[in-house]
Amino acid sequence: MAATTKKKEATPEKKAYDPSEIKVRRVNFQFKTNNNRFYYKNNPFSTHFINVLHVLFPTGERFFVNSVLKHQKSISDDKLKKQIRNFCGQEGIHSSMHERFWNILKAHDYKFEGYESHIDTLLHKLVAKIEVEGTKINNIDLVATACLEHFTALFGHAMFMRVDTDPKTVPADMVELFKWHACEEIEHKNVAFDVMKVVDKDEFAKRVALMPIATAVLYFYLAVGTLMFLYQDRKHLKVSQLPKQFYEFATGLFVELHGDLVKEYFSFFKKDFHPSDLNDYHLAEEFLKDKAYA
Repeated sequence: MAATTKKKEATPEKKAYDPSEIKVRRVNFQFKTNNNRFYYKNNPFSTHFINVLHVLFPTGERFFVNSVLKHQKSISDDKLKKQIRNFCGQEGIHSSMHERFWNILKAHDYKFEGYESHIDTLLHKLVAKIEVEGTKINNIDLVATACLEHFTALFGHAMFMRVDTDPKTVPADMVELFKWHACEEIEHKNVAFDVMKVVDKDEFAKRVALMPIATAVLYFYLAVGTLMFLYQDRKHLKVSQLPKQFYEFATGLFVELHGDLVKEYFSFFKKDFHPSDLNDYHLAEEFLKDKAYA
């Protein structure tokens, strides 16, 4: 009589990339010190718009982490708990990599400590403290985070779909940094929103009210920061070229970053909106598939 053999149970194949895992990647980017002063297409407006992001991201992402992390004990879902931990891990590394670029800015004698300190005070000592006990004026920092994460996810989307990153005109180290960052913004775009949905039953009214304010504040400080850097570069600029350079920025990088933003921005005001409605995780998967740090 032939011996019977047990059939091996098929084990489910692990996905090569799963955005719900929100992987913390230990990157170690280095930046060239000999890049052109105006490294994005030799355009001061475009370059300084990017430089402002380098300054805003570290303190902004610490604010995001704090606003989400303080609600961790209110979350019972194990998957979301893990996503919160990894969201915090990703944001922490984003902060450190952008802060590393500050050395390049300082080497060019840019002064931005006062600007960064002001943003830090605004976020951590003002917005984070807004709460009136016994009223619905609470969780303002968390709602603001959900609003701003919508922007960072859409900027991340644009990095792959629209922004010109031709290595002939844009330094490869800058492209690598921002595309890695874009991947992770796409990957964790739902975390703050999902925490907000769990802990605040009035989240819809709050996000609808707060998004226009967050938008105005964001673009105000982007403009102020860009002008601050331009003013410090006045000895390196030719007044006669500024109109042309501004036009190239306004019709180039600025438009490219905002190509899909208008349509997707307004989707945030729908009651049933969720960040995953824009299913662009494949953009991150495609970029990360051959990266040693992925």
